[in-house]
Amino acid sequence: MGMTVIDPGILTTVQDAGRTGCMDSGFSPSGALDGFSFRLANILLSNPPGLAALEMTLSGASFLFDEKAAAVLAGADMKPLLNGRPIAMNRAFCLEKGDILHTGFAVSGVRAYLAVAGGFAVKEVLGSCSTNLKARIGGFEGRALKSADRIPFRGFPGGFSADGFFPDTEKRYFPPEASPFPIRAAYEQGDPLALHVVQGPQASYFSGEGMETFYGSVYTVTADSDRMGVRFTGPQVASKNGTDIVSDGIALGAIQVPGSGKPIVLLNDRQTTGGYAKIGAVITGDLWKLAQAAPGSAVRFVRISHAEAEKRYRETGRMLRRLEKKYR
Repeated sequence: MGMTVIDPGILTTVQDAGRTGCMDSGFSPSGALDGFSFRLANILLSNPPGLAALEMTLSGASFLFDEKAAAVLAGADMKPLLNGRPIAMNRAFCLEKGDILHTGFAVSGVRAYLAVAGGFAVKEVLGSCSTNLKARIGGFEGRALKSADRIPFRGFPGGFSADGFFPDTEKRYFPPEASPFPIRAAYEQGDPLALHVVQGPQASYFSGEGMETFYGSVYTVTADSDRMGVRFTGPQVASKNGTDIVSDGIALGAIQVPGSGKPIVLLNDRQTTGGYAKIGAVITGDLWKLAQAAPGSAVRFVRISHAEAEKRYRETGRMLRRLEKKYR
């Protein structure tokens, strides 16, 4: 028992915190692109931080619940409906057998996450439940969800009342304005989204003019961006003698500049090695914002020190741990 897919939307996959320790074998980490919203959904259900959830892209999916459940939707606002009635994002809610959950097109942001209390019963592959579409492993049969797929639940964890729900389910809510980070602004188009960058290993490949262009220009997210990476249009970043290098490892958030001079930020499904110079890397604390930047969104790159990047990482971690403590 669990739930049945009525409409899978444009792209809905099972994702968890990612597949670690496999890049040397050529497997990318995969995992939830918006790590903040993914973790928030699990926190509100008292799930372990990395428990698998469903990642929906641009348009949501519809599901028929074959048994009762507690769930949370976090991330891009897809105007969810439970049995035709609006429900809130970032708030835990209860479902009974026969209930239908519908999510529509994102009105802000790109990706939303559906988590259920106790998690989905999908098998781990190489230590992770994340779907790797290129390798066709993990998640639900290594692919995106289709209509009529039946996804089982693991079962309710401890802490539930006699009727199978948390006693305080409706109070499990995280208002965006409670966060010290600009969640709502990150989902909406308007002023350019600031992406903080630490210097990359091949920064010396770029001329002074190229560096000024990169940090002083506004770039636009293109429609051919995906889980592998985000591509941009905008001014060409000039190099000294080209950007081809001997292939080396690629970290999450690495910013490659190919021969076109247009930067590419590499994400969870990136190739494990690459042969283009990396001018920098977007810090972990900003990658969830980039994951929610729709095609046409404007961004600018802001250089910061490694010390400042580490400070921001620790601040985000402390905030999430405080929230976890609240619901444990």
